[in-house]
Amino acid sequence: EARAGLGELFLAKYNGDEAQRTFRELVATEPTYARGLLGEARRRLFDGQPGADSLIARALAVNPNYAEALVVRAREALDRERNADAQKDVDRALAVDPSSIDALGVAAALRFLAGDTAAFETLRRRTLALHPRDAAFYVTLAEVAGRVRRYDVARDLAAQGVALDSGDARAQAALGMNQLRLGRIAEGRAALERAFKGDPYDVWVKNTLDLLDTFANYTETVTPHARLVIEKGESPLLALYLGDLVERAYATFAARYAYVPDEPIRIEVYRSHADFSVRTVGLAGLGALGVSFGNTLAFDSPAAKDAGPFNWGSTVWHELAHTFTLGSTDHRVPRWLSEGLSVWEEHKASPSWGFKMTEEFVEAFRAGKLVPVSRMNDGFVRPAYPQQVQFSYLQASMVCDLIARDFGEPAIVRMLAAYRAGLGTEDAFKKVLGTDLAAFDRRFDAYLRERIARETPIDAKAVGDSAVALLKAGKTREAIAPLEQVAEQEEGNGEALLALARAYGTVGDTARAAAALERAFYVNPFDIAQHELLAVFYTALGERGKAVRERRAVVALDPVDRAEALYQLAVAERRAGDDAGAKRSVLRALEEAPNFARAQDLLLAIIDGVKP
Repeated sequence: EARAGLGELFLAKYNGDEAQRTFRELVATEPTYARGLLGEARRRLFDGQPGADSLIARALAVNPNYAEALVVRAREALDRERNADAQKDVDRALAVDPSSIDALGVAAALRFLAGDTAAFETLRRRTLALHPRDAAFYVTLAEVAGRVRRYDVARDLAAQGVALDSGDARAQAALGMNQLRLGRIAEGRAALERAFKGDPYDVWVKNTLDLLDTFANYTETVTPHARLVIEKGESPLLALYLGDLVERAYATFAARYAYVPDEPIRIEVYRSHADFSVRTVGLAGLGALGVSFGNTLAFDSPAAKDAGPFNWGSTVWHELAHTFTLGSTDHRVPRWLSEGLSVWEEHKASPSWGFKMTEEFVEAFRAGKLVPVSRMNDGFVRPAYPQQVQFSYLQASMVCDLIARDFGEPAIVRMLAAYRAGLGTEDAFKKVLGTDLAAFDRRFDAYLRERIARETPIDAKAVGDSAVALLKAGKTREAIAPLEQVAEQEEGNGEALLALARAYGTVGDTARAAAALERAFYVNPFDIAQHELLAVFYTALGERGKAVRERRAVVALDPVDRAEALYQLAVAERRAGDDAGAKRSVLRALEEAPNFARAQDLLLAIIDGVKP
């Protein structure tokens, strides 16, 4: 008991390393001690490591009436959105210990999520009668609501906990974190500062406060529907592309889902992957590249070296789709469907975006490692093997594709409406698609076998090597097809896209060269020479607005000959009919180089009203 208590104290003060050492020794020496087994399960959940499920099962095998273990398992079931399983465990826990504040909190959360206001209120009054000054009840409610992406609800529940006990650091932390998720930065910081004062060991709070201190280095750019928060050094360039992309995505999703957010979308771009990770989960080391809290998005900058090469254009498109699927359902859409729709939207936007079928995916299907639709959240929340999360994204997108194919795209919108009305997955499938999950699983199995039969995953390395050999042999035209294959299979392969742009340019296909080059900028937008080349392409194609954007990108990248870059920008602006902008740019060029003759001539032409 002493060692179990010590391990629990380490966990309470966020010391995972010491908790791990303590509980592992305890489980090794006392393998049937239920409290030790549960402690190690909690430690694994704390550190995001697998194996917690089996440890909880072992603890309950020793003591089937272990209320604390039942509550932890109920919380895990809630994370997977398997609410019926959670209800069974929490009912058993309350039968054993009717006064357990943790069990009461989970029970109330279940009633709240089910929309059972009367039962929720009964549980709330019962809890407050037993624990009149303990904010833990509201903290549990807020944590559960946050885990199922109901961030506004989580904020309000945490605020009730703070009202009950303003000195409760966990309640203040829950309030602050959810305010930040909702884009309320000043309020969130204030709550987190109060939380840190009450518990300076909370690593999530400490990391997040450190991150907020860096926000002074960010600047905000406003578009018609968004606020782009980007580090000052990158903002002039990234805002050019991000602003266009966000507005295109916004128009696409607003039309498809018949929904518009009630306020501008806040989009934060992090040059450091560790900072993005802290913004998302409070700790460094998150494997994802982007996250959506609804109206607040965060993702890695393409310059985030510790993130590796990735396609930030598809990441933005994916996360913005969440804004609309979450918002249109009042954040009630299940995780698997929201993720599936985001990948489906990536595929619709560009054939190169989103997860693709691979040999490993096909092998997992044939080995029976893909979960059925009724349990798809498991693949996202508690994966059983390393690649299961990636496979789950692809599988969920294929479910969406099957629904659109067999029932029409409007069926997807009707399903979202069913979730908004409070239906679960089984009932939503029956109401909208007229099928139960067992029948749909059989339909999906047949669909997937069809896809596998007609889609052969390529070996991108072998195809890429073939393209390189063709280019070296001077067979540029023949290299184009394999380069397109590689670029479509690997969305983060910027080298393949640049090679494709050069190949199209060599054979005189300026339009496709420009398209490939623009796609390459969604992997690496920091090459000045490529922006200069794309400006030439767009000028030749008569795409004057895009030519202006590229000339602005060159200026934003701080070229050696800044005066020449500003002059070229002025020329492009004048061709696009923006004489006022051209005048500003050419004056900036002359500030850099007062004797710049071509800039002087251009300024006089603008003043005299000479047509370009």
